[in-house]
Amino acid sequence: MESAPPPPLRHRLRPVHWLVLDVLAAAGYGIAGWGVLGARIDQRLLAATGLAVVCAALVAARRWPLAAMSGALAVFWLAPISARFGWLAAAPLAYALYRVAERCPIRLAAGALAVALTGAVATALPSLRHAGGVLPFGLLLATAWTVGIAVRQHRRYTDELLRHQRGRAERQAADERVRIARELHDVVAHSMSLITVQAAYGRLVADRQPATAAEALTVIETTGRESLAELRRVLGVLRAQAPAGTEPAPGLADLPRLADQTAVAGVRVDLTIEGEPEPLPIGLELSAYRIVQEALTNVVKHAGTDHARVTVEHRPDAVVVEVTDDGRGGPAGPDGHGLIGMRERAALYGGTLHAGPVPGRGFRVTARLPLVERRTA
Repeated sequence: MESAPPPPLRHRLRPVHWLVLDVLAAAGYGIAGWGVLGARIDQRLLAATGLAVVCAALVAARRWPLAAMSGALAVFWLAPISARFGWLAAAPLAYALYRVAERCPIRLAAGALAVALTGAVATALPSLRHAGGVLPFGLLLATAWTVGIAVRQHRRYTDELLRHQRGRAERQAADERVRIARELHDVVAHSMSLITVQAAYGRLVADRQPATAAEALTVIETTGRESLAELRRVLGVLRAQAPAGTEPAPGLADLPRLADQTAVAGVRVDLTIEGEPEPLPIGLELSAYRIVQEALTNVVKHAGTDHARVTVEHRPDAVVVEVTDDGRGGPAGPDGHGLIGMRERAALYGGTLHAGPVPGRGFRVTARLPLVERRTA
């Protein structure tokens, strides 16, 4: 089966990789901070110590944001000694505050913002000569905190949405299995009971009443044929959107009409038929049609393009349908955009379905439905 596209780089990095990146960033900040600000502070030892503390805060903010914020804020409070301490600690304190807002409960994050703003006020002490720096520092810290809260809420919303979609997909799959079990039970239980009774009766009278036994075999044959036809009908309409009996189940011959309907929705479809079409089982044709229909629906809703291509290839051992667009592409999750339904339709006939972005731009859905009955005939 086709492998899933790799996740974004930031999801592939391990904790040790992030630690190395944080250390490198802190080292770069320390060198730049000493060259621009630290070397100009008269208290060299205090400046070096403060710079070391804010660099350590940059490294620790990812795992221990509250401790990192406390360290950076302590250096910020040295602003009454020299305003350069405030500038030296501003970026590390904002980053640590962002991490606090992103990770911690809202009440704790709000308290952390209130405490952090005291550092901005400290820049105006002791003589209020630098009171003009309170507003810029305060805006910087408030902005960092707001971004952290927004990221946290977005992450929670995404998690809840994925959990809801996963639960809905699981419920839909369970409901579908119940439908399948109920439909097959209604067909198989009655037919097999009748066949079993007739077979037993025919065996008992085969020697003494051959004509009666032949009638039992005829009943068995007729019931078997009817049951097979009914099973095919169930598989053909089980997942149709319209109730069974309202209209014939759509098949591959209806794809031109589907393409016209999709064009009305704003997406032009180029339909290509390869190979020699032959009569196919009704259920298999319906599954192929529904896969194409769902894939084109996704193109209309999500691809952001006005063009798609549908290819149906009739092979000796299988029917292969492919839907490709040149839209925005991007990876699709296993629960997203009807993929579960398409995969179940393909799996119902022992087939496979691959879905994923194409190199450059676009998305492709490919389903292979083997012709089991023809191969075993």
